[in-house]
Amino acid sequence: MEFMMYIDELRKSRDKPQVAFHEFTLAVGTRQNHLFCFFEGKDNSYYVPRIKRFTDAYYIIKCGNKDAVLNVYALIVNKFEYKKYKLGFFIDRDFDEPVGVQTPPIFETPCYSIENLYVSLHVFKDILINEFHLSEITDKQLFDDLLNLHKMRQKEFHSAILLLNAWYSCLIDKKNREGIGIGVSFKKTTLNEFISINLHNVTRNYDIQSLKNKFPNAVEIEEATLNQKIELFKIVEQHSVFRGKYEMEFLLEIIRKILLDSYKTKNIIKEKIKFSFGDGSSLNQEQLLNIFEACAETPQLLTDYMKTITKGLL
Repeated sequence: MEFMMYIDELRKSRDKPQVAFHEFTLAVGTRQNHLFCFFEGKDNSYYVPRIKRFTDAYYIIKCGNKDAVLNVYALIVNKFEYKKYKLGFFIDRDFDEPVGVQTPPIFETPCYSIENLYVSLHVFKDILINEFHLSEITDKQLFDDLLNLHKMRQKEFHSAILLLNAWYSCLIDKKNREGIGIGVSFKKTTLNEFISINLHNVTRNYDIQSLKNKFPNAVEIEEATLNQKIELFKIVEQHSVFRGKYEMEFLLEIIRKILLDSYKTKNIIKEKIKFSFGDGSSLNQEQLLNIFEACAETPQLLTDYMKTITKGLL
């Protein structure tokens, strides 16, 4: 009974690194030959199918956020008795500096987060083929129209969201450089608080002053610093570098609006698109991560990492 109460407490406190560490110490007792994988939040929906390409002997431990994964990493690697186990640590890059080469190695996304691996034009093309069941040949007109529509709206979206990403990146730079809090959290914000999206255009409805009003505790960023970041962000691969949650939210909104138009309004898309989730009105980001997992990109860095950490695994 006491053991079960302990397990219940573990479940209630999953986001604490010490709890994830204790879960690991319990799991190794019966799974010595497994690969132990430590993730942020709900990232396992993306990683698990890719891990299974290399081994079925794995154990998932959700740590909470990025710092929690790194804290668990420190707790484990500093203890000699755990060096014999196969370990995988998976984190998002975010706007932080790379963690660099570590022993044992840590996988860090080559983009902002795993959400960014779902939002390229190439992935959208795969979604049209594999999820909307459209053919590049027999449905050529509709296929090309949707591909071009997404391309144009995504370009407008990146233009609209550039300032927000640049400002937030400057805040993170300052936090990492000076070790201070930034006074801003986007956890409870949604994309439609900053921009408006429809099938005809994407527009921005914020400026730097409205950002400061919305986040009154934000630390001050010099105008020259912000302008320098804006210029840098104009030339990067934006779908890869910009904040992943909003990139995914944009994809979700575009898909919802395409399906709504296809099923009901038919202002732009005259044909009904076949999709397992109907008009998409009930879709959320977590579902999208699962549904489009097979279409998402798999960086070569991840493949190489999996080969390294599963080497010799039975």
